[in-house]
Amino acid sequence: MSAALLPPPARPPHDPLWVRLNGKLGWRLLESGAVGLPPFAEDAASGDLTLPLEPGLARVTGEASGSLGGLIVPGNVALDGNGTLWLLDRERARLRQFDPCACSFRDIACGGVRLFAPSAIAAKGGRIYATDAGSTGIPGTVLVIDSASQIVRATWQPPSSACPNPWQPTAIALFQDNVLVADAANGMIHRFALWGGWISAIEPAGVISRLAADLSGRLYAVIQGRDDVDVWHEGRIVECLADPAEIAERFCCPPFEIARDGSFDLSAWCEGAGWFDPSGEALAEPPDDSISYISAASSISRAIDSSISRCPWHSIKLHLRNGDAGRVVIETHTSEIELREDEITALPDSSWTAIPLTPGASEALILSEPGRYLWLRITLIGGGQGSPSLKQIDIEYPRISLRRYLPAAMGADPVSADFLDRFLGVFDRGIRGMETTVDAQAEWFDPRTTPANSSSDMLSWLASWIGVSLDRRWPEARRRHFVRSAAKLFGCRGTEPGLRGALLLWLGWDTLGEKPQSVPHCAPVCAEPPITPAMPRLVLEHWKLRRWLFLGGSRLGGAARIWGAALLGRSQLGENAQTGVTRLDASRDPLRDPFHESAHQLSVFLPAHSVDRADKRASFRRLLGEQIPAHVEPKIVAVEPRMRIGIQAALGFDSVVGCWPPSLRGSSTALGEMQLGRASLLPGTGPSSATPPRLGTTSRLRRLSTKPAPPERITP
Repeated sequence: MSAALLPPPARPPHDPLWVRLNGKLGWRLLESGAVGLPPFAEDAASGDLTLPLEPGLARVTGEASGSLGGLIVPGNVALDGNGTLWLLDRERARLRQFDPCACSFRDIACGGVRLFAPSAIAAKGGRIYATDAGSTGIPGTVLVIDSASQIVRATWQPPSSACPNPWQPTAIALFQDNVLVADAANGMIHRFALWGGWISAIEPAGVISRLAADLSGRLYAVIQGRDDVDVWHEGRIVECLADPAEIAERFCCPPFEIARDGSFDLSAWCEGAGWFDPSGEALAEPPDDSISYISAASSISRAIDSSISRCPWHSIKLHLRNGDAGRVVIETHTSEIELREDEITALPDSSWTAIPLTPGASEALILSEPGRYLWLRITLIGGGQGSPSLKQIDIEYPRISLRRYLPAAMGADPVSADFLDRFLGVFDRGIRGMETTVDAQAEWFDPRTTPANSSSDMLSWLASWIGVSLDRRWPEARRRHFVRSAAKLFGCRGTEPGLRGALLLWLGWDTLGEKPQSVPHCAPVCAEPPITPAMPRLVLEHWKLRRWLFLGGSRLGGAARIWGAALLGRSQLGENAQTGVTRLDASRDPLRDPFHESAHQLSVFLPAHSVDRADKRASFRRLLGEQIPAHVEPKIVAVEPRMRIGIQAALGFDSVVGCWPPSLRGSSTALGEMQLGRASLLPGTGPSSATPPRLGTTSRLRRLSTKPAPPERITP
């Protein structure tokens, strides 16, 4: 009989399918939840399911401390660029500075300026900006204090025409190279330049108690009496948020822990320090900032469709965080038809089958009857002081058992077959794990997916295949990109193009060259985007610097050198040789001197910041050892930032080198028009007749006439 007529050989069934529930893909939970218990709280940042907080204990962005729910430092605390911590004591009206040697705050005199009602503080570029709301008969102001000398450099106030009422500054923030100050008396935000000039005003609704800017250029305004925060972008409100977790990724982590009442912990700043209250006084005990969770919460999932009639659902795998704080109870229900939401929530407890999850276990079999549709009833149970966090649920179906390889008689009885399938699932789990390892083995050989953590650094092992050693201090993304791109340079290793390509990879410049840039705002709309200039050569081989003359093959010119100490070290009287002292060496070989001199030397030009530390220089020398031959002598040249006219800059009619202060543009300056300071200039009395004229803001250039002057007439 022909083989084409024979029945096909028996084949094992396909691999099982998976359904994944998490915060990114969706938990598919019913809105009503389980009967008798409140629904879960979903973490906005991670998407995990947790127990809700007790009423009144949830952190809100608009709480009184002004820390946006612990995401930023309080409004009366600022950290300058030198790492100095400043604090405004609102109760005692004083400015304080943290002393890391004494582990305490000390008062600052502020140059003798008295504070009446200080409210907020900010720091940038060696300057401290503090708002003072003033008092009766004393207007509010913004004090600009030099952080090094602790001297008040200036005081700011908006123009009276911009404020219907005497202004009252209550909050301050540094935003897009400007200083924003909230005015509670007029319900607006004033915008100042960093040098102190008033620019404009924004008029939101309500009294603002805190202003803050995130990493993406959005402005946050906390309104008194509200638990949420207004998010401003491009001059308008785009969001109103109350949960700090929704905006946690938009801010850097604060440098210390912050309590709900505005206290903060400085124990990591110096030995012996602890918690301090909002006035900068040390606390004997940490503040009571504990939170409590409700004891239990439950929800029911929507129907999960397997599209398989009488589907035997196999197992559930849980991904749980903080499991010591409580436990998870999972119950299942199956059906051949899809039930409505009110029908599934009205099912009695006897219709739900519990999954046998032992303490500490994360995987168990589903014991419900086969059915096309599956529902989950998830219950989180905690002790009140903490909450378990359910990160993800993986559901495997259908159940593919090793019973398929046994005689059919062992599965004739449904009850016995079900018991045998569950029993063989123990062995099937181990075999399935080996299959998964083999299926995922290809990920180990791809630089984009191979493990790169400290415990299993397969990326370094993969890099050794092509003779590349990675620096563990590099970010993971940079190491992966280096390994992925270094193989393309393997064929030209040891050459100038190969070394330059490796340097561009090491600097992270390999993706910058010849790419279109964004069109600036001042350019026409139809203008083509400029092209990024090509990357520098970075490598200079010294043989290219030869400017030697050869008889019959060279011409005299400005770049040609005939003799000298710089040319192969030849002797030259009056320079590096003396009569009766210098010995003539006749062993030189002029025909092969060009190959012996500087043929094995090269210079590598790098930005100074890339080799400013010992670890960076060691990483670079390791790269050179892999990319250049052993006989080559490299020289590292660190290029400092600079400006050279004609190369990196040009002077023209629209070039501005410096500007005169507005108060000095006239012929003279009256007393009282300008305060003396570091940037103040006093005008002189004017140039004397013996001094030649100088170009300035009032000078004019006039084109000289090229016509010849008329002959002088002589009167008889």
